[in-house]
Amino acid sequence: MNWYDFIFSDKRSHRLLRHLVFWLLWWFYFTISYFHYEQTGLQKIEFENWNAPFFIKTLLLLSIHVFSCYCFINFLLPRYLLKTKYPAIITGTLILSAFILFVNFYLHRMIFPLIDSAFDYHLAVISQNIWWTSISSGLLSAPKVIAAATAIKLVKRWYLKQKEKERLEKEKLITDLQLLKAQIHPEFLFNSLDSIYAFSRENTPRAAGLLLKLSDLLSYTLYESDNTLVTLEKEIKLIKDYMAMEKTRMGTRLEMDIAVKGETGGKMIPPLLLLPFIENSFFYCDNKKLERSWINLELRIENNELAVKLIVGKPDEAMTLQADGNGLTKVQKRLEILYPGRYELKTVIEPEIMMTHLKILLEGSIDWQNSTNINDPKSYATV
Repeated sequence: MNWYDFIFSDKRSHRLLRHLVFWLLWWFYFTISYFHYEQTGLQKIEFENWNAPFFIKTLLLLSIHVFSCYCFINFLLPRYLLKTKYPAIITGTLILSAFILFVNFYLHRMIFPLIDSAFDYHLAVISQNIWWTSISSGLLSAPKVIAAATAIKLVKRWYLKQKEKERLEKEKLITDLQLLKAQIHPEFLFNSLDSIYAFSRENTPRAAGLLLKLSDLLSYTLYESDNTLVTLEKEIKLIKDYMAMEKTRMGTRLEMDIAVKGETGGKMIPPLLLLPFIENSFFYCDNKKLERSWINLELRIENNELAVKLIVGKPDEAMTLQADGNGLTKVQKRLEILYPGRYELKTVIEPEIMMTHLKILLEGSIDWQNSTNINDPKSYATV
């Protein structure tokens, strides 16, 4: 049994053990603090040495503390205090206090003398102030253990609620990501099929090459995109294949340049994260009325930072086109979920060019998703 099970487990044996430990600690503290100290300003209170009568008396007083404590944390706390029913909790506390006081008085007045007589034991000094003795052992001691038990219960309740909140947020995060990826897949597939259909109608052999690339793209989409992360090499290959398909379809109307700088080995990235930017760029320049357009893509990897610079060039009249803003909204939402505070995105649209700059703080190893610690001190702001 570990510490977490000891503190939080609902298993009967674990609950009994932690309650037993709690009351043993309180019993030890109570006997030391109450039965062996001197009251200043009042008559000195002295109790017998640790013997059978002493043991029985402490157990009887402890039973009052146990009953009062469980009455408060199991009845008054959940029914009134946590529901902010303050008049009811005040009334209940006063009734419980009166019960503690009178039961302690009864024990000191009636029961404890019988115990001493049964063991033929006589105190060296007998307290004449039974009411004060009852208050000391009851009203001044029971609230301490009740407060301690209440604090433990409230802290545990808060901790469990936080864990439940984290679990629900994690489930919502996974659901949101799956929905976002599901929304991206149809757009990507339909664009690719449109390209193959156009070549099929022209009865050109290039349709076969495009179909082969589409097969690879479909394989990636179906089998890799369900993973939380994929290697950066696979994501870059997907982008290159997609851009090659578009280049084949557009022919001489498009000039395209792709540059990958830096070491990609061991770097991981969520699947289909960068593709919407590429699709959006082709949306800008794919206009049969335009004689020529160009796309320049640069991917730079330095340490654990991925920098993407995408520039699309086109004539001024192409500004009448509207980019797929919905797709970019989806991918930005993915970035906010996956890289909160660890990415920077800027898009600049001018009369003849559109520039997109993206920086992402990646992790350095393939199994980084198993780690919850981010050692890199860099911080990125969403723009």
